[in-house]
Amino acid sequence: ELRDTAPDDVIVLWPAGAPGGERVTVTEELIERPNDLGLRDRIVRGVRTPTLSVFRPHRGNGSAVLIVPGGGYRHVVVDKEGFEAARWFAARGIAAYVLRYRLPGDGWSAGPDVALQDAQRAMRVIREHVGVDAGRVALLGFSAGGHVSAMLATRFDAPLAPDGDSRTAQPNVTCLMYSVITMGADAHAGSRGFLLGANPSSEAIARYSMEQHARADM
Repeated sequence: ELRDTAPDDVIVLWPAGAPGGERVTVTEELIERPNDLGLRDRIVRGVRTPTLSVFRPHRGNGSAVLIVPGGGYRHVVVDKEGFEAARWFAARGIAAYVLRYRLPGDGWSAGPDVALQDAQRAMRVIREHVGVDAGRVALLGFSAGGHVSAMLATRFDAPLAPDGDSRTAQPNVTCLMYSVITMGADAHAGSRGFLLGANPSSEAIARYSMEQHARADM
């Protein structure tokens, strides 16, 4: 059940093209990295087409999970923190959706909010899927994907939908795995650099230090 199977489906998040890409010139690239354990380990750089990779359970129980892999905001991990976790959940009756999100250094007009824009869209798409109970959609983020997830958990209602979509993007449960959280003195330097640049302002550091933004309705 946990063998190296491909996704059952791939959903393009923005069928008409991802918004705000007028200044984007990167080329999307899938890279296979060597692995001492013989496990598949791929990353994607220059994401141009954000997607959800779908792993369907044999016998679904109505619940679903949005999985947001890491990659330090430099790339997006595919297998580790992504497809491997999705297969585990699908084997236990939970529909799993792995997000391939856009990266803040690639010139998108949403800037540091571009991955959050994709995460909001992903949560809305999942809730409309056949067999998914809209009240049982969890969120699981790893490393920098944990920072994306923390943003979604605290800013699910930020007005980032270019089409004005007002459906809720709030996760019912959020789990942050060894996540990037602060952008302050103890920040993961690589993630902060790729998210906010080399010399972020104190305002930017505060805005994207997610430990400062927990809210009562999370």
